[in-house]
Amino acid sequence: MPMNNSAIKYSVLMSVYRNDKPAYLDDAIESMANQTLPFNDLVLVCDGPLNDELDYKISIWQDKLGSSLNVVRLSENHGLGYALNAGLPACACGIVARMDSDDISRPDRCERLISCLIEDKLDLVGGMIEEFDKTPGDMGSIRNVPLTREEIIKWARNRNPFNHVTVMFRRDAVESAGGYQPFSWMEDYWLWVRMLSLGCACANIPDVLVDVRTGDGMYARRSNIAYLKSNAAFFRELRKLGLTSRFGEFFSVLQRVLVTFMPADLVKVAYNKFLRSKAGGNIDR
Repeated sequence: MPMNNSAIKYSVLMSVYRNDKPAYLDDAIESMANQTLPFNDLVLVCDGPLNDELDYKISIWQDKLGSSLNVVRLSENHGLGYALNAGLPACACGIVARMDSDDISRPDRCERLISCLIEDKLDLVGGMIEEFDKTPGDMGSIRNVPLTREEIIKWARNRNPFNHVTVMFRRDAVESAGGYQPFSWMEDYWLWVRMLSLGCACANIPDVLVDVRTGDGMYARRSNIAYLKSNAAFFRELRKLGLTSRFGEFFSVLQRVLVTFMPADLVKVAYNKFLRSKAGGNIDR
């Protein structure tokens, strides 16, 4: 059972941009507002000008949450990494929970994470996600990640070892690694490997913490040449950090070359068959 951490304060860090759906943003904020361990403050970074519907939704939550909702507005859209790095200094607490603007955290997510973070003296902790299409639970598709630091380092040589939307971290550990940095589609993965190279204490817990919206766009993105180029650049940097070999770099890029030229429907089948498990089944890492 989670320990009583009611005296421990944490911040929530989110980013939103004009193409996000107001109803999804509403669900995301509500799921954080209803946590069994309440947050101290929620920093919402508006990555460039929004639309009237999003601004209206934010104004409603500002009325509900008062000063605990800190809205940071950027004059231009810069992308996720830039937006999160702009919002990090605005977080009032030394412990920060990440959240996306279109997903739904389970009620005890932050209570579970903060217990693990404190008890095990960790810098970074995350967990599993369950993907859904229209309603949570309608796909039963779980993305599992490795649990121990040793498994995380091994996994990181070829795949992202954390589900970004689930993580909670110590702000000073993230800042020591240089914070979030622009790296198309790879901002979080790039941060994790830099933290790992500095010896950060980390883990994942074997529980689903967030219900994550998915769709065909996720699979189509993996058939994108720009996405492939970003991956190739990433694994080159991973080798420079000493976390993979030249062969490991080649193998990882080759896998992604093959995926890039597969039809999106086939990519979807492959991901669900080999990289996901079914809810209620065994966790396969």
